[in-house]
Amino acid sequence: MAKGNGKRNLWRSSVLVSAILSSIVGSIVGGVLLGYWLDEQFDTMPLFVLIGLLMGIFAGFYGVVRAVKPFLGDDD
Repeated sequence: MAKGNGKRNLWRSSVLVSAILSSIVGSIVGGVLLGYWLDEQFDTMPLFVLIGLLMGIFAGFYGVVRAVKPFLGDDD
């Protein structure tokens, strides 16, 4: 019984880590790429990259909170 729980916890942990990493990296890269594209369109080079970076960081951590929330509090 304990062996099965260990495998289950390993899979849950792997899924959680994958969700956290993809949320942070995807949001930041997406925000920077969108900002870079907007800067090229409007010729305002660092402005939209910085805004995209900040929005990507915020969206990434918001995604982490949403991903971690179901895993908290069920280990009674």
